Amino acid sequence: MVRRRFQRGSLFKRGKREKVWVARWWEDVINADGTMGRMRRSTVIGTVAEFSTRRLAMRAFSDRLRSLNDGSQRPQTVRTLKHFVQMDWEPVVLPTLKYATQMHYKYMLGVHLIPTFGERRLPDISREAIQTFLAAKLRDGFAWDTVHHIKCALSKVLGTAEEWDYISDNPVRKTRLPRREHKSERSILTSEQLKQLLAALPEPSKSVATLLVLTGLRIGELLALRWKGIDLDARTLRITETVYDGHFDSPKTKRSVRSIPIGSESVSIFSALRTKAHDPDTLVVSTGSGQPLCRRNLLHRHLQPACTRLGLPKITWHSLRHCHATLLDAVGAPLGTVQALLGHASSEVTRQIYLHAIPAEQRRAVEGVEKLLIGPKWTQIAGVVQNQN
Repeated sequence: MVRRRFQRGSLFKRGKREKVWVARWWEDVINADGTMGRMRRSTVIGTVAEFSTRRLAMRAFSDRLRSLNDGSQRPQTVRTLKHFVQMDWEPVVLPTLKYATQMHYKYMLGVHLIPTFGERRLPDISREAIQTFLAAKLRDGFAWDTVHHIKCALSKVLGTAEEWDYISDNPVRKTRLPRREHKSERSILTSEQLKQLLAALPEPSKSVATLLVLTGLRIGELLALRWKGIDLDARTLRITETVYDGHFDSPKTKRSVRSIPIGSESVSIFSALRTKAHDPDTLVVSTGSGQPLCRRNLLHRHLQPACTRLGLPKITWHSLRHCHATLLDAVGAPLGTVQALLGHASSEVTRQIYLHAIPAEQRRAVEGVEKLLIGPKWTQIAGVVQNQN
């Protein structure tokens, strides 16, 4: 440990048009290799107009040095964000995350965070700098969700730096994003539109899309499904894996590991696919070489072009999961049942995000309330009487 010294620092004037008081002092620091060292620091105390005499400027400077001289200020690291991410965070923390999350964080760091904060010392990344950075991203036209993801990625990294005592606190937690604007409603196809779309899709997208609508699986769960997870006699599926960019992983949450029932139509589709595979570890849908299908290729080559040809809203594979949830709600499935089938950890996620009322169901519901409250209209009664006469 470097011996602590009481210091008064040095103070001098700088500038021509507007003179300022500049203070310099020494600080104990933690070097990149973990050893202790000392660093020369400097800051502007204020203008000469604000502090007309050296004594006034020195008094303000002494207030800043108080925590350093009384030992309450801990030594700070000289490591930059880039050095910390490359040498510590990526080798140690990143592998503990799910593969899709790893790719997400790598993208946010490489494209947005390292170019802006990479050369700054960890203690020098202030709340004000982060707040300004986030506001600039929003002004540049980035979506609120994107900026929120950038903020979460930086918080994850600086949170680790705080846990490892490189910084005293995580400044990202003190930043705020503006109120989120209401997003447009997600495009949910009606049952008739779904029938039209499924009839227009080529294989294997037709089977994939049909199974997603009938089972509510995530696209990664379906593409990772193996024959050992299917019991056609008992009509059940067991979800234990997901796949992202060819990388197999555990499902999204603990509740995502689940068994769900399947209907006769799903059984027929699986039976037609089964003639091509016999090994229990073989993927249900795969390329000719047995590798997982690429969700993006199927989306851009089959699903979305079919939507365009039919004049339907452009949807994604995940939209079909929302369609399944909405259809479950339309047939009167209880919320708890929908939550279990979708593998959600919280019923609030199911209720707030995945249940989309069908317009026809809304109209019938409103008309049902009117009948309970008011009863049949007089014109309807008169028509019935006239028909009886």
